[in-house]
Amino acid sequence: MTPTAIPTIHNLVQELLRDRDGASFGTILQRYEKPGRDLEPYCNWNERHYTRTCIHRNEQFELLVVCFEIGQCTSIHDYDSQIAFIKPVQGEVVEERFIHLPNGSLDRTAEIHRPAGQMVQFTSNDPIHRFINYGPGRAITLNLYTKPMSRWRIYDERTGHSYFAPVGPVA
Repeated sequence: MTPTAIPTIHNLVQELLRDRDGASFGTILQRYEKPGRDLEPYCNWNERHYTRTCIHRNEQFELLVVCFEIGQCTSIHDYDSQIAFIKPVQGEVVEERFIHLPNGSLDRTAEIHRPAGQMVQFTSNDPIHRFINYGPGRAITLNLYTKPMSRWRIYDERTGHSYFAPVGPVA
């Protein structure tokens, strides 16, 4: 039996709240349909940097809308022991993956195009990465973190050095 599509962001949050142990979070997020007007209040745009807007946060999960203008990207980062589901819902983002070289610097190893609807899951063992919107238009992702994220590990592209920072930018 095919699971029922989730038509609104409110219905998505309700479904996530019903899953007490988080075992089905990825499946639930995947069922969210193409966003309607109900997502618009959470979409914030900034010409200088991408934005992150919280839809719902509790002890179990955090659901964010991330908005990218053309050319905007996240920092190079990993999730510091979080599980993250990233689902583009408008436009396309490119995921760049990196590894540490023996000299400590970073090397880009992959460029994966993630069109609307193609969800990806990350754990603490997954690669260092960043997301970029090359266009042609704006891009929006829904990011679901279990447990909520308070920090992430940021990497300097030139040196490979890393540090922990609060997540951001937040709208």
